[in-house]
Amino acid sequence: MKNKGCNDKSTKVLKKEISNLKKEIAFKDKIFDITPNYILIIGADGEILEVNDSVKNLNYRVGDTRIPTKLSQLNIIPSNEFYKYTQAIDSIFNNKTIEPFESFFLGNEGGIRYVKVYLSPVKADGEISAISILARDITDLKLMEKSLKESLAIQEATLKSVSNGIVVINNHREVICYNQKFLEMWNISEEALDLDEIHLFNRVSENLKDPLEFKEIIKNIDQQPHKNCTHILRFNDGRVYKAYSQPHITNHTINGRFWSFQDITPIKNDEESLKEYVSQYKTLFEDSGIATLIIDENNTIALANSESEKILGYSQQEIIGKKKWLDFVVPEYKEQMKKYNELRYKNPKLVPDRYEFRLMDKDGKVKDIMANISIIPETKSILVSILDITKRNEVLEKIIESENKYRTLAEAVEDFILMFDKDQRLEYINEYAARKWKLNREEIIGKLRGEIFPPEENELQSKYIQRVLDLKKTLRGENLITMCPDSMWLDTALIPLKNHLGDVEKVLCVARDITERKEYELLLGRQNEIHKAMGTILTKGIQAETEEELIQTCLHVCQDITNSELGFISEEDEHGSFQTRAASENILTKHNLEDTNFSLLLRKFNIWEEIKNSEKPLIYNNFSPLKDNSLSKVKLPKNILLTPLLKNGKFMGLVGLSNKKDNYDFSDSKAMESISTTIVEALLRKRAEKKLKKALDDKEMLVREIHHRTKNNLMIMISLLNLTSADIEDEKAKEIFRQIQTRTKSMALIHEKLYQSTDSKEINFGEYIRQLSGDLFHTFLREPGKVQLVLELDDLHLDIDTAIPLGLILNELLTNAMKYAFPEERYGTIAVKFYKKDEEYVMKVDDDGIGLPSDLDIDKTDTLGLQLVKNLIEQIDAEINIQVDQGTHITIKFSEKEYVS
Repeated sequence: MKNKGCNDKSTKVLKKEISNLKKEIAFKDKIFDITPNYILIIGADGEILEVNDSVKNLNYRVGDTRIPTKLSQLNIIPSNEFYKYTQAIDSIFNNKTIEPFESFFLGNEGGIRYVKVYLSPVKADGEISAISILARDITDLKLMEKSLKESLAIQEATLKSVSNGIVVINNHREVICYNQKFLEMWNISEEALDLDEIHLFNRVSENLKDPLEFKEIIKNIDQQPHKNCTHILRFNDGRVYKAYSQPHITNHTINGRFWSFQDITPIKNDEESLKEYVSQYKTLFEDSGIATLIIDENNTIALANSESEKILGYSQQEIIGKKKWLDFVVPEYKEQMKKYNELRYKNPKLVPDRYEFRLMDKDGKVKDIMANISIIPETKSILVSILDITKRNEVLEKIIESENKYRTLAEAVEDFILMFDKDQRLEYINEYAARKWKLNREEIIGKLRGEIFPPEENELQSKYIQRVLDLKKTLRGENLITMCPDSMWLDTALIPLKNHLGDVEKVLCVARDITERKEYELLLGRQNEIHKAMGTILTKGIQAETEEELIQTCLHVCQDITNSELGFISEEDEHGSFQTRAASENILTKHNLEDTNFSLLLRKFNIWEEIKNSEKPLIYNNFSPLKDNSLSKVKLPKNILLTPLLKNGKFMGLVGLSNKKDNYDFSDSKAMESISTTIVEALLRKRAEKKLKKALDDKEMLVREIHHRTKNNLMIMISLLNLTSADIEDEKAKEIFRQIQTRTKSMALIHEKLYQSTDSKEINFGEYIRQLSGDLFHTFLREPGKVQLVLELDDLHLDIDTAIPLGLILNELLTNAMKYAFPEERYGTIAVKFYKKDEEYVMKVDDDGIGLPSDLDIDKTDTLGLQLVKNLIEQIDAEINIQVDQGTHITIKFSEKEYVS
């Protein structure tokens, strides 16, 4: 029983110890979970054995719903901080001393929690079985440290930035805070701040006008430390400081005194000068010579100078404080003035400072007024300066009326009118000039001349205008100011516009387009050259054996008359394709071309359609077409002149010319326009001749009809020329028409003889001479009775191919003799002989008139008639001999060719 009692007692003790142990464990578990610190228990291999609720909650916030098995997998520990934990754990196992370290945990939404981490071993039976990690949250402490640093930085910056001198003295009379400005204002060193307050202020007061006064101030402050004080301190050198002091209180306890010193020397000086300024202002206000008023916020006139009486008609006593500003404004302006007045107080920027209106004076007279209005700073009063501009506006209206008249005139005339200021900015351009030069007036007005006109003309035009500004005289010339120097001639006058002092304020440019006149002057100078070229083509059209020979001649003529280095002629064939009929020998090598398909080349240049649809020649100077990759190797021409060949107004081909030394101009274009018509006529005639010769082989009977119709057509042409010349008053032009008629008639007569002949290819040329000379005799001689026509003719037959050129030659020689051999209605004789000697035909034309010039060389003559004779002589392989001895004696010898029928 005794043993049983002992056992029961031991059991009770054991149960009690077990119960206490459970309570202790439960208490520790409770503390473990409710502590705000972060606690982790990890095993020796880094396995997480247990964490408290603080760790679980933080881990949950970063997205993990469960605690991982390894410390390295715990997301709240940043990867770049993990090395601190591994180093501390290694130190524990190596029995080294472990120091707490600072780190941070990741929180939710990118936030962090600063922690101080303590690591300690958990031992069992003297061996390390686990490691305890306790992290104390120090985030708030970190934030407080940061805030404290910021506050100190702000305090230091404030002390440095303020313009006042600052010093703080504690209850022990020691300086605990100051700024550099304080040392500078009192001219003391930092060592002086080691002194107590009494000695410091003794040092400070040495330069004051009344040091005793300052010491008395210090004494009073010591007796009443709770009061705020302000004092004015004056120095011997004229400086004035404003001293402010107040108690330095912490936790409701006065710990010292705060002093602030402000240098108010400028302010005091300003106060002294303010009185003088006010006096000067009153004088200026009264004697400014401009009517000036001050209006209060109730619109009442608070002040007015004597000048206002001249405009308002009231004395100062009658209006100051008695009249309102709007009392003088005429009704139509009152609403606007009220609105301005309201806006001026709300937002002055919305109201103009200067504007015009009308008011009525004491006598009821309405005046135009210019007002300058502004708010007086720091007040609600308005300063108004008014000026009577009634007379100015009357003059201005007359000026505007006059300007409108001249502007209307400038807009109406078809001349170029521009106006530039002294800086060469465009102030005006009339509608005609803007339209001709394709300019937008709204866009260019106000721009510098150099920004509008071509850069290459900039320097020269600037010199012209500057010369007018310097000489103050009108400058005249061609193209002084122009947009198109290459395509337009302007007769220009630059006129200086002066002010009342005689200084040039603006330059007026008046220009008239004289392009057409200049172009026709140039064309007239080349007329003989053009006629000669046309004669060459027409003659070659008669002479040429083949069409290719004719086309090659046409190309040479075109190149020569335009001074072009290169050229080609292309024509549309019967299938609609364009073929090159003639081209310069070196045109391919000159431009790195592979073939002569110029129509394809022009298509790549994007100008083919333009020339096909044009009725006039097109000029491309400074040629620069759109880029085409296939043209990279082509050497572009300097310039191009393209002339369409038109048959009945329809495009049939073109003449292309390029590389003229100078630019192509109007005269080149006009020359080619005339010559292109001749080329088409010559080509068509040559083709007609070719077809005619071919038709003669099979249809001999039709030839007679052709000759008949040709003769009729030529006679119709003669009739048309006759009708046309009847309306021409210019004798020279009429003479040209008469020559064309006789030449045409000479050819018509041959066709008539062929029609009448039994042989459609040969005519009796002796009979032809009788009829032709008779017709010319009655055409050109005014007094036929004074000149005798002697004919000695054999009836010899000639082929048409010889007869036509020989007939034209005879026509030219007889016409020349009848027109020029017997001036002033002299008497004389003209003899024509035609016969055959051996195998040669001989035709002589003699007259006993005044004779041709002795130095005449038919090979070098430039007259169309003799040039035609020369070319026709070459065509029939004839010889011509001209003798001038008591008249003119011309002998032509030739043999008839063997013509292929």
